[in-house]
Amino acid sequence: MSDGMADYDAIVLGAGFSGIRCLWELDQLGLTVRCYDAAPDIGGTWYWNRYPGSRTDGEAWVYLLNFAPELMEEWDFHERYPSRDEIQEYLGRIVDRYDLRKHIEFAARVVAAHYSDSEKVWTVTTADGVSTTCRYFLPATGILSIPKEPTFPGLKSYTGEWYQASKWPAYKVHFHGKRIAVVGTGSTGVHLIPKLAPVAKELTVFQRTPNYVLPGRNHTIDEYQAADIKKHHNTTWELATMNLAGHACKASGRTVKNVADAVKIRQIFDNGWERGCFNFQMETFDDVFMDPESNEEAAQFIRQKIRAIVQDPGKAELLCPKYPFGSKRPPSGHFYYETFNRSNVKLIDISGDEIDLYENGIRTSSGAEYEVDMIIFALGFSSGTGALNEIDVRGSQDKSLTECWTERLGTFAGILVSGFPNMFIVCGPHMPAGNQPTMLEVAVDWIGKTIRHMEKNKLTQVKVSEKAVDAWSSHVDDVWKSAFISKPAVENRSWFVDRTIPGKSPKIMFYFGGVQNWKSWLHNEINTSWASMEFTPLAVDDKAEEHSTGEDIQVGGLSITPDMLESAIVPLQSDEIGVSAAEKFNVGSAACARYIEWAVKEIQGGELAVCNDHRAHWWKVLKKFVESGSGGALVQKSPATKDKLDQLTAKLGIEGEAIARIGPELVNMLTGQTNPLFHVLKDDLLFRMYLSDEGARPNRYVADYTKILTSRRKDLRILEVGAGTGGTTFQVFQACSPNGEPFCSEYMYTDVSKGFFKTGQTTLQRWEGLLTFQTLNVEMDAATQEFEEHAYDLVIAANVVHATRSLSNSLGTIHKLLKPGGVLGLVELTRLTPYFNMAFGSLPGWWLGVEEGRTESPLQSVGQWSAQLQKVGFSGVDLVAYDLPEPERHSALLLSTALAPVPATNGVAPPSLQERLGTMHAH
Repeated sequence: MSDGMADYDAIVLGAGFSGIRCLWELDQLGLTVRCYDAAPDIGGTWYWNRYPGSRTDGEAWVYLLNFAPELMEEWDFHERYPSRDEIQEYLGRIVDRYDLRKHIEFAARVVAAHYSDSEKVWTVTTADGVSTTCRYFLPATGILSIPKEPTFPGLKSYTGEWYQASKWPAYKVHFHGKRIAVVGTGSTGVHLIPKLAPVAKELTVFQRTPNYVLPGRNHTIDEYQAADIKKHHNTTWELATMNLAGHACKASGRTVKNVADAVKIRQIFDNGWERGCFNFQMETFDDVFMDPESNEEAAQFIRQKIRAIVQDPGKAELLCPKYPFGSKRPPSGHFYYETFNRSNVKLIDISGDEIDLYENGIRTSSGAEYEVDMIIFALGFSSGTGALNEIDVRGSQDKSLTECWTERLGTFAGILVSGFPNMFIVCGPHMPAGNQPTMLEVAVDWIGKTIRHMEKNKLTQVKVSEKAVDAWSSHVDDVWKSAFISKPAVENRSWFVDRTIPGKSPKIMFYFGGVQNWKSWLHNEINTSWASMEFTPLAVDDKAEEHSTGEDIQVGGLSITPDMLESAIVPLQSDEIGVSAAEKFNVGSAACARYIEWAVKEIQGGELAVCNDHRAHWWKVLKKFVESGSGGALVQKSPATKDKLDQLTAKLGIEGEAIARIGPELVNMLTGQTNPLFHVLKDDLLFRMYLSDEGARPNRYVADYTKILTSRRKDLRILEVGAGTGGTTFQVFQACSPNGEPFCSEYMYTDVSKGFFKTGQTTLQRWEGLLTFQTLNVEMDAATQEFEEHAYDLVIAANVVHATRSLSNSLGTIHKLLKPGGVLGLVELTRLTPYFNMAFGSLPGWWLGVEEGRTESPLQSVGQWSAQLQKVGFSGVDLVAYDLPEPERHSALLLSTALAPVPATNGVAPPSLQERLGTMHAH
């Protein structure tokens, strides 16, 4: 629940494992949700990590999502450690299986997320300036998603090819016969190097710090093992949740010191080595990461293995780490050490050197030069907080998250942060270190239960106490400091403490106390009714969207519900063709999407110049639409030929006529070869578009509301702003005065120009005696235009305010026209649809709000309208009645009450909301 109106209940950042898991959870809760990801498809970090050899370090049977039984039944992994491509296919199957892709906007990089204390909503802004509001903000950006950029001197002077492994290009890179350098031997380098060695003419590996690389022992999973994995899945998953790091490994119950016998110790290590990566780490001896001497036994075993595998003693010693095992995360390798036995593979130690680039390759500070044709940077990521620090996240009282974490990294259980209400971090800092999918299920399940608790109990806000954050963060620090590997982790620049990025002070990023201990903190909150949390109940005067459709809302002295308006039976053209309004909307959207795609391809393919006026904004929006996931999905649903498209649009009434006329002319409109007004004005198309199904229902709602209002009082004064050709006015008079009888004391019909009055007078001839006509520029002061201030009981503005340069000026003028307690009936589109994008984007008036920041369209969401209204003295949106159910809804009637101006208080308490509503309710 929220005091402020919001576009969506929740916004999720990131469409990788974490984001997808969040989308499913929120969908199950019945909440509206939007997800943004900078990539053009799902996968999160896995989308970008497409370098050769990219695969998981986690085993297939636990590196998966586990929110529904059918997930396991319907999918078979093919390798113990799934490849990047298989992970992408797996995640793609899930989002399509549960219809989650519709919630995601791809190629949308979020740059800011700001919380409003007054509205209790988050405003999330993307790089192109588009802002969207939500009640719950879930950054699911992952622990390793911000790559470390190559900042080596001389990079610009290097004339060969260079690539960044964490931003690998989508096109095929050719390695055959080339001299290749790899800089970095973390997990990425460990995967990459064995793949490149067989094809490169020469492979030169630059290593600063060697890693303890454990054999992965990867293998294919045949149908028999796949069946066995499924049969024992529940047991395997339970084992993973009991493991300290979330892997399906069981503690051995023995220690190096208790075994004591050197031969037996060697046998146990050998067994773990043969079984592979995590079995060696977690199923050999329980004290390897607790006792320095036991740790040295494990480290020495690995060094002996390296010396046995690598035939060149010099290379072998360079590859042997000298720091404690586990100070840096040990990668899982696939013939990594064996690769250094190849004659074409060189290993360069730069532990005491800096490197820079020159025209032909890489130069070390000691003077050595290495000529190469290609350089691949495998430099790692900024861990834990990296992704969140890239976004301007501001919480209560404009508190910056980055600044908040500069002094000390503080969270509650890695999920909540004090001072950032309703922000639930998913798989970020202070989560347990280890297999993230295991942690993910625990975290999102807890987040879901918390949000469900808030929705059920009508709680608008959750804040975690400073005390709870301090307790958890101190616990994280204490556990880490008690581990003897904490100091060498800092010294060897482990990403556990985010030392991979020069200049960052070391902070422990993850919890090393295990999954079960972490879960106990979360479960304790639920068991004590969230004792560490402060919840804010829904305000008594809360706004329309927080009411159920059947709940009474007081607007203009009337008890009214959205359902009373939305249940109206409105004759539509869609009825004549035998489809629902929602079906017609979807078909029309798909047809528009196809025309837009054709236009974008033609302009880009022909390198045509778009006019550098308002059409430059339009062109940007059209391109973004085509590149978006939602745009691409609509294109796929539409006919691929012009003939079939014509057959389709011929069935869509006036909207179909508009699509068929404007669609083929998009390129000419954008490039200035034709005048858009010619096409929309021909045969009165624009006038007829205003009478079409689009917007018909909200116009009917305002007519029905006026009828109810005037049935109680006949002395009301009503003014309509931007009445234009009289389409909305006709609905109002038809409802209130079917036989031409008076229903109010005055109905003022206004528009910016008298030119509209002739059409209006013709349309409304039956009620000529009930109408007064007068020009009004709603962006200018009404009093200077001979209008009486604070004189009207109801102002109707149907699809007009968005088309003004300044919403504040226009709404401010309307507020001055209304009596205190008077009502504004605002009919507006609440989101940009392909139809309105195509039909009106060519017109200069569509872009009047650009200087005010409305650069994608002039439209506002319900939440944005509420905020705009409150700025100028309205109550916000009291009631909203939509044209269609989700997800097709895009137009609505918004009712808002004009508050009385707040007088200077001189220390006296200001008037209450009810007092500011004025005297209208008393009649």
